[in-house]
Amino acid sequence: MANIKSQIKRAKQSEVRRLKNKSIKSELKTLSLTFNKATKEGDKEKASNILSTVIRALDKAASKKIIHKNNAANKKAKFVKRLSVMVEKPAKKVEKTPEVVSETVEKPKTLKTATKTPAKSTKAKKATTKTAAKISTKSTKTKKPATKAAAKKTTTKKTASKASTTKKNTAKTATKKKN
Repeated sequence: MANIKSQIKRAKQSEVRRLKNKSIKSELKTLSLTFNKATKEGDKEKASNILSTVIRALDKAASKKIIHKNNAANKKAKFVKRLSVMVEKPAKKVEKTPEVVSETVEKPKTLKTATKTPAKSTKAKKATTKTAAKISTKSTKTKKPATKAAAKKTTTKKTASKASTTKKNTAKTATKKKN
């Protein structure tokens, strides 16, 4: 804990702010959950009413810098899109459901046989490209160690020549000391 009065005051203030921010974030989460439930139920009017309160709460939280303004904008766009999809879906479902059922009943066998043959040929093509890639990587792998070995040989020669020069230098210094 802090010893200075200003630090103690700052800690108290930050704790109060943290609790307020926590409650507002919790409120945002509950509002978004209620909106999600309304969209799943399919109640357009209820969802649109909840959406207006959610947008208002997101804007308020963003203005107080509880959440980032871009975060609020992304959430609002997501909710509006979900509401617009909910409005469009029922009209499309009524029109397409009889057609889809009749197609699946009439042609299930022809679709399966038609899709099996191209899939095998593409798998064979993928297998040949993978084996070709493996062969090419194997050839490059064998070349690299050879160059590393050559590099090691040259470094050992250099170290051997350095060792011989150091021996000569030590011999010279030993003769100088004797004189």
